[in-house]
Amino acid sequence: MTWVVLGKNGQLGQELIYLLRSQGKKVVGTDREEIDFTKPEEIYDKLEKLEPKFLVNCGAYTQVDKAEEEPEISNLINGIAPGAIAKFALENYVSFVHISTDYVFDGNSKIAYKEEDQTNPQSVYGKSKLLGEQEVIERNPTAYILRTAWVYGEHGNNFPKVISKKLRNNESLNVVNDQIGSPTWTFDLASAIIEVLEKQPNPGIYNVTNNEHCSWFEFAQEIAKTLEIDSTLVSPTDSKSFIRPAPRPSYSVLSNKKWKDAGLTPLQSWQDAWKKAAQTVLINS
Repeated sequence: MTWVVLGKNGQLGQELIYLLRSQGKKVVGTDREEIDFTKPEEIYDKLEKLEPKFLVNCGAYTQVDKAEEEPEISNLINGIAPGAIAKFALENYVSFVHISTDYVFDGNSKIAYKEEDQTNPQSVYGKSKLLGEQEVIERNPTAYILRTAWVYGEHGNNFPKVISKKLRNNESLNVVNDQIGSPTWTFDLASAIIEVLEKQPNPGIYNVTNNEHCSWFEFAQEIAKTLEIDSTLVSPTDSKSFIRPAPRPSYSVLSNKKWKDAGLTPLQSWQDAWKKAAQTVLINS
């Protein structure tokens, strides 16, 4: 039984492929060279040749600020292409997971978002990811959509790597204290993807993040502690000090209750995950 992972070079795709292979599973990874998401009309035939039994879409346009200038490309990659993948999966009896994001919400909540809460994306990126969810649901009622947030891991560039590099250079940092979320380790997220496809609970949207939450400032302080670097190098600031083309949700906490109620393994707290992840994440930063 072949697992096909789309987006093999992303931080989650790399982690998932590694984990699947470590479990002795047959895995094929693809990226834009093999399957170009800007050409959704070609996706069906290319997937057909791979003959997957399990299919995971980790591919995405993730340049949040640049997406404001490229809505058409963002919508193709994050919206239309997932619909084409979902259609293939349904018609070929392939179990399918599509990865989505907290950016489908506006971030104005004060309590953790549930799967059925009203979406209201505030950025082109968020709108394109919501379009992807809608396309997947419309074309494949058996699909799983996993919403996650604040993803980091050993591979790729991410928040802990950026922060650790600056701290090691003895740079003082201002980090926002008014954006709240749940840092989510790619290893835990990859494990969750495998579990949902193997256990096959009711299809639909599930939130999947590490448990508990913090601000980016608090996460940066934790990184400093891990590095045994003076945490006073990290100072709190607010989002108004970092104006970017695309707005970020101020509150990105997702409720994992539906995941747990489905009999799936709850992810550990972000603090416990970080203690395990830090060595591999920071070694190359």
